[in-house]
Amino acid sequence: MSLDLRDFLDEIDSLGLLRKVRSAHWEHEVGAIADHNVKRNKYTLLFDEFKDFPKGFRVLTGALVDSKRFALALGLPPTLTDMELVKLLKDNLASKPKTQKKYSAKFVDSAPLFENVMEGDEIDLYKFPTPKWFEGDGGRYIGTGDAVVTRDPEEGWINVGSYRMMIKDERTLSLFLEGPRHARFMIQKYWDRGEPAPIAVSFGHHPLIQLAAGLEVPSGVSEYDYAGTLAEKPYEVIKGPITGLPLPADSELAIEGYVYQERTSEGPFGEFMGYYSSGTTESPTVKVEAVYHRNDPIILGACVGKPPHDTVYFRCPMRAALIWDILGKAGIEGIKGVWCHPAGYSRAFTVVSVEQMFAGHARMAGYVACQCRPGAISGRYVVVVDEDIDPSNLDDVVWAMCSRSEPATGIEIIRGSLGTPLDPIGDHQSGKHILEYTSNRAIIFAVKPFARLLKGEFPRVVEPSPEVKARVLKKWSDIFAD
Repeated sequence: MSLDLRDFLDEIDSLGLLRKVRSAHWEHEVGAIADHNVKRNKYTLLFDEFKDFPKGFRVLTGALVDSKRFALALGLPPTLTDMELVKLLKDNLASKPKTQKKYSAKFVDSAPLFENVMEGDEIDLYKFPTPKWFEGDGGRYIGTGDAVVTRDPEEGWINVGSYRMMIKDERTLSLFLEGPRHARFMIQKYWDRGEPAPIAVSFGHHPLIQLAAGLEVPSGVSEYDYAGTLAEKPYEVIKGPITGLPLPADSELAIEGYVYQERTSEGPFGEFMGYYSSGTTESPTVKVEAVYHRNDPIILGACVGKPPHDTVYFRCPMRAALIWDILGKAGIEGIKGVWCHPAGYSRAFTVVSVEQMFAGHARMAGYVACQCRPGAISGRYVVVVDEDIDPSNLDDVVWAMCSRSEPATGIEIIRGSLGTPLDPIGDHQSGKHILEYTSNRAIIFAVKPFARLLKGEFPRVVEPSPEVKARVLKKWSDIFAD
């Protein structure tokens, strides 16, 4: 398996899922095309031939918009279903402590990234066709599918996160760090010492890093090592000449620099919930010391807005697997599946399927799924269903909610949980600190009442037996062929 963006695009092209878009304008047109595409055709789009930019300076969207491309990013067959992916990922996570060191990041001595180098007065971030995605955006966002690399100055471990970055001028970027992000705490440690924080950012790379950077990887674990473990192959990195921070060896375009306490206006930006909810913020300033790029570089873009959008799908199986793994480590048995639905932007509508073994079993699962880190961040609803319900099938889930949940007793509310300034219904008070935000959660128990289940008194579901169904599907396969 190659961990190079260009090889990944060749694989997507071989499946007939890549489309090339020529002469779209970086202002609004790239965003409008990408948004319509992900809601309809779900192609991977490679934009090229921008007016006033060199041919070959490209922007990519739709890299991980379905199970096929997600599987390819992990080196898995593109035929796996959503729940098959989640199960494989969950099993991989369960064995991760045994294999993480084996697949830790591997340093290499050279990379195509340094084919072109800009330093000092040569630096010009406007050289690249960075989109202004939508009309309401506050500027041009080069960092949407990025990989932001920082190091803990005390513990030494490397964090790779995906945080939005807007171009302020030729040599300056803004960095938006929402909520309790690891990079926020690392950067603050440097500031507490009276020092600017070193930073390295890749703006184009294999989607495996985008995938890992966009998840709630535990503190102390580098997303590079996490990605290597998922792919069962060490991710290759190269040391940045200025900061010494590791950049993806396959990076298409990257910068090094320092984060200063000096604040700059940032936003608005159409965020993953589908709203301009955070408005204009005052965010840290990144002073760029060097820019590196391959010949014909590709910016890995993530066009976000009203779901579904570019960053929704790939988080669904990964977040579901993380929650399932945590449920198992919490000692909750009988979990048959977990899914985080794209309509809830992978965060706000989580479904847990459980085979009830005792009274209160479903509540245990619901509370842990709701309040563990990958379930709590930007969460809203957790629905617990029985083992006969496919958590990824929205029709099944809504049917269970309507026929097995009692509104007066089957909904629990958790108040004052972790919140975000990106929440459109949040309490947005002037001067409120980004870490002050809270929000509420609902857990819906759409399961058969355990007492009736135990006594065999709950009505049977009206459906053919598995034997009859299999016989019919085989005998009349022409009718049911895809």
